[in-house]
Amino acid sequence: MQWCEGVLKVRNLFICIIKLKVMSVIVGIHLGHDASIALVKDGRLVATSAVERWSRYKKDMYVQKEHLELILRGWDLKIKDVDAFTFSAWSQEFIPWLKIYYPKNGSKYPLTSFGTWEPQSSLINHLPGVQKVELTKHGYTLPGTIHRLSDHWHSHDINDNNNIDLNVRIDGINKNFKGLLMDHHMAHASSVFYTSNLEKSAIFTVDASMHHEEACSSFYLAEGRLIHKIKNPGYMYGNFYDCATELCGIGPGTLKAGTLMGLAAYGNIQRIAYEKWEYFTMPQGLRQDKEEHRYIDWLFHQLSGRYPFAFKVRQDVVDNVPGSEHYNRSWQEPYTREESTTQEVMDIAASVQFMAERSLVKYSQELFVEGNGAHDGNLCLSGGTFLNCNANYKIATETDFDNVVLYPACGDDGTAAGSALWYAHNYEGYNRVMDYTTKELAYTGVVWNDQKFEKKSEELNLLDLAMSLMEGKIVCWYQGRSENGPRALGNRSFLASPLDNDMKDQLNERVKFREWYRPFAPIVLEEEADKWFNMDFPSPYMLHTVPCKQPFKIPAAVHIDNTARVQTINRDHNKKMYDLLTKFHELSGVPVLINTSLNVKGNPIVEQPIDAYQLFLDSDVDLLVINDRIWKK
Repeated sequence: MQWCEGVLKVRNLFICIIKLKVMSVIVGIHLGHDASIALVKDGRLVATSAVERWSRYKKDMYVQKEHLELILRGWDLKIKDVDAFTFSAWSQEFIPWLKIYYPKNGSKYPLTSFGTWEPQSSLINHLPGVQKVELTKHGYTLPGTIHRLSDHWHSHDINDNNNIDLNVRIDGINKNFKGLLMDHHMAHASSVFYTSNLEKSAIFTVDASMHHEEACSSFYLAEGRLIHKIKNPGYMYGNFYDCATELCGIGPGTLKAGTLMGLAAYGNIQRIAYEKWEYFTMPQGLRQDKEEHRYIDWLFHQLSGRYPFAFKVRQDVVDNVPGSEHYNRSWQEPYTREESTTQEVMDIAASVQFMAERSLVKYSQELFVEGNGAHDGNLCLSGGTFLNCNANYKIATETDFDNVVLYPACGDDGTAAGSALWYAHNYEGYNRVMDYTTKELAYTGVVWNDQKFEKKSEELNLLDLAMSLMEGKIVCWYQGRSENGPRALGNRSFLASPLDNDMKDQLNERVKFREWYRPFAPIVLEEEADKWFNMDFPSPYMLHTVPCKQPFKIPAAVHIDNTARVQTINRDHNKKMYDLLTKFHELSGVPVLINTSLNVKGNPIVEQPIDAYQLFLDSDVDLLVINDRIWKK
């Protein structure tokens, strides 16, 4: 009997060891603008966030070691518990605590980035014997070492995908980690498909890459764990929009493209845009005016009579380009009504938006046809381009796809999750997770303990809060885990009543400190959405701009063209926000509130409770809610 008990103990210990070994921890990292970290545990995405939330630097490009430790700590993990690191960009920013090594041929050179051509490649500049990388007129002059490495760019058999196996070392950790440098667009595709709960789908990815004509858009077909690239259409919509934003003097394209979208509704579409939109938006590789290392956009030549932009050469902008006098101003500084309402600027904005929508619908329909039914009528969209909510609505309503799915972080901040999920499903063989909930994908930040503040608080009463909103009070609203992606999805929000048209101006001028014409998004009870907006599908991630059926009743939440960037919400998605909306609906007859991100112009959305408290003290708002407590001024 004792012998049997001993055998059982050994067996149970062996089983425990196997289980411990089977547990998988994958960390995805995106370096560059909108840097982010994602945690995939046992094949499931459990946490992800943009680094700017923690660092408090807008569009932060770097990941610090403490950021990695922070996201792991929420799951009782340490860095040594990580099995593999994945990277989701061809260009990696240098961070001194993390070393990336190419494992082939015994190479010992730590890499920060490399690619298929020189301007995509760089080597750590501080290595002994390596000349410093010098920026020239046409790109980068590289040390000879990089050329010995560039030949090793290879393709895995899995999905015909351009990936590179790596070894990773982290300062202070005695472990050699597995690593993967992943195709950027495959990371985009993976983020949306692997979280979509779909067995089959077509995938369309578009971003603003300016590296070469194949780096900006991709078509895929996906089934189960496999994602197969069909082709690179070469459409450079993101490039178009970024350049137009700068042409109009609104600011850097990567930061201010959303501002141009808001202005587009005030302009008139130019005749030439109607007539030649297909020509203006043709794939870059088909153009006859392409030069080595630079692209001249006929779009802006035709609209303005000038050639304002070439490969990252901002000084090429001539003095008489509309808005050029603003190039030296801080991008955080908003434009006045007089500065931003010239008819030329508004017409360019409207024309660019029109051509972008037409082109994206055309290419999406082309993907529908080329998929030949293998997608089951499903389309997944990813890439920063699809933060254009107007275009998303057009794709959903004007193509033959039955179902259009987006990931809340569809920009580059979502690629960390995509690369980690791809690794888990393709390298480690985990089966797809097919039960992701909206709540799981919307709120993926870390959990912070409540912090004590100087001002005394009261217990939250939702009915009283709804009454305060009815009276015109503005509320700082902070709940639980922070949102995934750039939108305020109901956990980090300014809330206000949509009933008074003046509320839009109040929020822009005394709270958000941004351009006067910027609209605010409504959040609406999902079951009431079709009564107020022209939509028959949910929009939980605020990624669709739709026509409003009753704009006169919610004037502060609709744009000048009577459209709104809608977020729908149900009880399972966010119970407390749902209950507050229900109370407001009972009092006002309107199931809608203004929901805008809890930040001011130029700053990231707040992350910790202390951030929300400080914003409350510094802002011209009335109330602060943190979880179940409320503060008043």
